[in-house]
Amino acid sequence: MPDVEHFSLAQADPSLDPCSDFFQYACSKWIKANPIPPDQGGWGTFNMLALWNTAAVHNTLEEAAQASPNRTLVQQKAGDYYAACMDENAINKAGIAPLQPDLDRIAGLRKKSQLPEILASLHRSIRPADLNFIDAAYQGIVFGIYSQPGLDDASITLAILDQSGLALPAREFYLNQDAKSKEIRDKYVKHVARVLELSGEPHAQAAVDAETVLAMETELASVAMDIVARRDPKNLNNKMSLQQVQALTPSFQWKRYFASIQAPPSPQYLVTAPSFFRGLEKLIQARSIEQWRAYLRWSTVHSQASSLSQPFVEENFDFFGRTLGGAQQLQPRWRRCSLYADIDLGEAVGQAYVAKYFPPENKERMLQLVKAIKTALDEDIDAATWMSDKTKQAAHAKLSAQVDKVGYPDHWRDYSAVEIRRNDFLGNVQRSSAFEIRRRIAQFGQPTNRYEWGMTPPTVNAYEDPQHNTINFPAGILQPPFFDATATDAVNFGSIGAVIGHEIIHGYDDQGRKFDAQGNLKDWWTTTDAANYEQRDQCITEEYTQDVPEAGVKQNGKLSAGEDTADNGGIHIALAGLQATLKSQGRDLDQPAQNGATELQNFFLSYANVWCGDLRPETARTAVMTQGHSLSRYRVNNVISNMPEFAHAFGCRAGHPMVHANACRVW
Repeated sequence: MPDVEHFSLAQADPSLDPCSDFFQYACSKWIKANPIPPDQGGWGTFNMLALWNTAAVHNTLEEAAQASPNRTLVQQKAGDYYAACMDENAINKAGIAPLQPDLDRIAGLRKKSQLPEILASLHRSIRPADLNFIDAAYQGIVFGIYSQPGLDDASITLAILDQSGLALPAREFYLNQDAKSKEIRDKYVKHVARVLELSGEPHAQAAVDAETVLAMETELASVAMDIVARRDPKNLNNKMSLQQVQALTPSFQWKRYFASIQAPPSPQYLVTAPSFFRGLEKLIQARSIEQWRAYLRWSTVHSQASSLSQPFVEENFDFFGRTLGGAQQLQPRWRRCSLYADIDLGEAVGQAYVAKYFPPENKERMLQLVKAIKTALDEDIDAATWMSDKTKQAAHAKLSAQVDKVGYPDHWRDYSAVEIRRNDFLGNVQRSSAFEIRRRIAQFGQPTNRYEWGMTPPTVNAYEDPQHNTINFPAGILQPPFFDATATDAVNFGSIGAVIGHEIIHGYDDQGRKFDAQGNLKDWWTTTDAANYEQRDQCITEEYTQDVPEAGVKQNGKLSAGEDTADNGGIHIALAGLQATLKSQGRDLDQPAQNGATELQNFFLSYANVWCGDLRPETARTAVMTQGHSLSRYRVNNVISNMPEFAHAFGCRAGHPMVHANACRVW
């Protein structure tokens, strides 16, 4: 097991000025001592914890993989899945053969009218993406299908039909005309051709088909909704009957698709991007059956490349890992297999992880932190001079209704129906994917379950779900340096406390504020209060619309507005929670802690510590173009520069780079 990172005052560099560049002051020593490993696109304290968790999962899987009559059914499935993944000789010997039934089905496509059945079959065998449709496009073949609460009535789960069909990270990778984008597309076409050739196509045909793939994906990208437009849930709220869905794509028979994928009827169908499906109709009509076969063959092999033999794995890594991510070598197989097991059988793997690495007392302390920070937001709402009493009342009601989920589910998912074979890795991936797709599709028209988790217990992440009105903290992030049972309150409030605050504030950012206490898309703001919010939020949008030289692109503050608002507001209410906690102990923020720094200094240094790290330029470019999060340097410097409490802690004055003259604040 690698070591976990514990906060230490010694990580700061006293030779640097915290008022000039706090990220450098807090993190430069760590970054210099921890260069990016060759199998990573970036490296930071966040990544170190992810690696520690993967090693922890690996330990539980190694134990479960030992063929013992004493294994539980959960251990048997997780262990046999892992054993099959680790049997690289068998996987290499099989080559493309395990995927051949899917490829034969595609080769048998003779009429476009057969597309519904073909796509239903492929959708059943490919891992569903764990993405909230409000935030990002679903990654599936041609289009995405999944379940989510209705936007107008979150108590009922609806079928969602979403734009998809792109293998590159975002539509901009297809449409941008700068030199770097063109270079990536040229490399992408060569990659597609190599994969098709590996799958059995003749060299010349693979080259032709690769150009077809790029052309078809570019057509899909051109009709896909822009990622910034997707951030407004009103743009996604397109409720339709099945007849109306059918009218979007007359050439694609939806009744046959839903029958083939065995989907129950949905009260309504939420079509996130009608223009995409209108564009899909044109694509079906315009492209030949041979071109559709080429696109589907590529999409199928690409989606399963990591589960195939070594030539596919290496070619997939060469483009997506090396070209797009900057990594120099593959991660070791045991690590990849541990990650795949967590993806495909997450709550089976998570049971062993939680039992071994997340004691009940950690959950209890975490819940205390959540309570303190929620109390701080209640007080912040009361103190807001820009909100009316009516809006404040609704804001309090929403916070009171929010469900706090910490560590792991109350009821574990039952995987007894999933067939796992010790000698069939790709089959295990496909059967576990089919199980998950069936589970989600079965929710169409059913009451919404607010207590279901969207992340597995070992995940190093957290999220807020506006439609369930929940905040969610998997056990995986509740380890050092984020949560440390041995650390002081100042350190924990600065690290996991800021994360807690971040997720809570998501319920009140430019997206979350549009949902009410029940998770419905409903405007509960007065006209004046909404205008006041927009004015404050615009300050943050403008602050983060900035050049990012390490990525070679410009950040769009409208894309990152929600995350930036949550960063700025989250640390404010975390600090207020710490201040109240210390006051209850007869202490204050300016008192020195045992390490010699004040409580306030420890708070800010702990906050910066969890973001210490660096990215390769390729990874940074992709992140800025496609993700809502700012890069770590800006998650530290842009946030603390808006806080007079930081200036007080480190003696910074007006005119210093870390003191903004026009400090932004929403919450």
